[in-house]
Amino acid sequence: MNKIIPVIFLAFFFLTACDKEDNTPSDLRDEFRGQYQCRETVSCYGSCGTCSTVRDTIISIDYGNSDSTITVLGREVWLDSAGSYSAYHYGLYFRNDSIFSNYMNGGLGCGQYESYVGVKISDTP
Repeated sequence: MNKIIPVIFLAFFFLTACDKEDNTPSDLRDEFRGQYQCRETVSCYGSCGTCSTVRDTIISIDYGNSDSTITVLGREVWLDSAGSYSAYHYGLYFRNDSIFSNYMNGGLGCGQYESYVGVKISDTP
């Protein structure tokens, strides 16, 4: 009897040690996919004249054309491990259930800045 108890304990240990609970989503982009209620701010710079608009809008984030990209405001981007994307004149990042997007377009003389700040309201795009 004294020899059986350690054997049962070791068998139980090995059987439960290999059992892992996998909480990783099947597609890492699922965390960002959905609809976001955003504050859109657009302002002009340079000789384009003056323009400034602020409005509330809803944007959709969905899967991109490849298995590692998402589509945001008509752009297909690849997010790094921190949930960020950065390119010339464009920056995007996600924190918790919030989105932050900044874009500058135009030429040397004039253009506009576009900014989106919002929170996730739905998991369905």
